[in-house]
Amino acid sequence: MSTTLMLVSADVSPRLRRDVQEGHRPVPEFLQLEDRFGVSLLDWSRLGAGHGGRSLSRSLRHVAAAMRVLDRHQSVLSDGEHLGIPLALAMGMRAASTRHVMIGHQLLTRSKEPFFKLLRAHHHIDRVILHSRRHLEAAHERLGIPRSQLALVPYGIDTDFWQPRGANEENLVLAPGRDHRDFATLARACGGLSCAVFATLASLHSGHARALMPDAWPHNFHSEYLDFAALRSTYSRASVVVVPMMQVDFPAGVTSVLEGMAMGKAVVATATAGLEGLIKDGETGLTVPAGDADRMREVVGRLLERPAERARLGANARQAALENFGLEAYCSRLAEQLARPPAPVAWEPAQPTIQ
Repeated sequence: MSTTLMLVSADVSPRLRRDVQEGHRPVPEFLQLEDRFGVSLLDWSRLGAGHGGRSLSRSLRHVAAAMRVLDRHQSVLSDGEHLGIPLALAMGMRAASTRHVMIGHQLLTRSKEPFFKLLRAHHHIDRVILHSRRHLEAAHERLGIPRSQLALVPYGIDTDFWQPRGANEENLVLAPGRDHRDFATLARACGGLSCAVFATLASLHSGHARALMPDAWPHNFHSEYLDFAALRSTYSRASVVVVPMMQVDFPAGVTSVLEGMAMGKAVVATATAGLEGLIKDGETGLTVPAGDADRMREVVGRLLERPAERARLGANARQAALENFGLEAYCSRLAEQLARPPAPVAWEPAQPTIQ
């Protein structure tokens, strides 16, 4: 029997497994952990009836299902705080001894702060894994989580799926992703350029609560929802990948930046606190200040005119993705955190360390 249980916020269906096996989508970290480290998956398909995406009721049912089998495992991995917080509270009520590791995505919201400041949920989480140093520091300073319980683990993606495919580049700018994107700045920056701009939105006019949208979209902008294979093809055809972000202190946009880098593309990204250190400016990509449309237009326009510069940045980016942000390395780091002995819970650590 597996020593580790992972709570997966997805339906790990036979179709998903088949699509991964046939190369139609990248390998997700939960399948890599299952295959490489023998982790047992507790996903949505094992919760009974239910459709749609993430919800509070589904998360609570997920936690209840985990609690029923927790004693069979030495450690449990929550794939986000939407599961990790309620699981921690439930484990505290039962005085469960299973080691609990939680991946944190966006801890610094007003609604989540009381769970740490008042209910001390982190007393029942042995390690909180974060992908950004700034996010880690803020989790300690604002939420009071001891540094000894925090681990900085760089995110990783399937660099075999996301790799250059030899397609001829077109006069195309790709803006992948949608959450916490600053499409208003992107529209001001690229609306006057003589290129096509493709945003991976279902519709330019649908709007999105967690993004800044322009009052009107320029005529050279287009959008469509893309599956993984179609998105990879669009990456291949694009000359420049732009990830325009709102200024946030958690690593929103990290997946899109890493996909573009792994595809060997010249990536232009907003210099947010959450993405700090991901791109070496001028070496593995280019960064621009948040909300600076003029600077973004200058950088994107210059790259469109300089294929040699795009090639240099793209080659460096691909190498950086392979060396630092691959799926195997990411999952190995997760497994290492799951295997470590629990950190002592203290109100203030005597010798703070960042792991």
